[in-house]
Amino acid sequence: MLYRVRKTKKKDCYELSERVREVDKQEIWSSGRFTPIKALLEGFEISGDHCYTLLLTGDHCYTLLLSEKATKHMNLEKVVGIFGVSKVQEGTGIVWLIGSDDMTKYKKDFYKVSKKYLKLFLQEFKTVFNYVDDRNKTTARWLQKLGFNLITREPEFGVDKIPFNLFLKGKSYV
Repeated sequence: MLYRVRKTKKKDCYELSERVREVDKQEIWSSGRFTPIKALLEGFEISGDHCYTLLLTGDHCYTLLLSEKATKHMNLEKVVGIFGVSKVQEGTGIVWLIGSDDMTKYKKDFYKVSKKYLKLFLQEFKTVFNYVDDRNKTTARWLQKLGFNLITREPEFGVDKIPFNLFLKGKSYV
């Protein structure tokens, strides 16, 4: 697999903030007037002290790294996304992700990583959700592929009062 996930370090927020995707910049600005660094640092902070633990005992935050082979003997890594889940109320968490254009470079592997961590989040929370800017069609398709359902369209969401869509996924009991 080309991606590796590890605990987020504060410096990762600064590194990624310079390369955040345009759709993510639009979404975080329209919803709450957040700059990329402000949104990343706040996400990092609200995700709690249990960043990247597989125990999922609290709120969680992860950094997604893309390995790029530099030479036969060296692997270089760069931060291409930071994601997490934060507790909203008992049994419910809000998932979030901010990434660079390189984040989905290898779509199949990115989907596998997404599925793996969503499964872990759903071991702790019965339900996870996210509001997505209606202009962000790529994220909407990705969430639906992961099994999220479009619940409602909020016509006037956030500071800009523009349409956002609520996506929700509940725990599957099979």
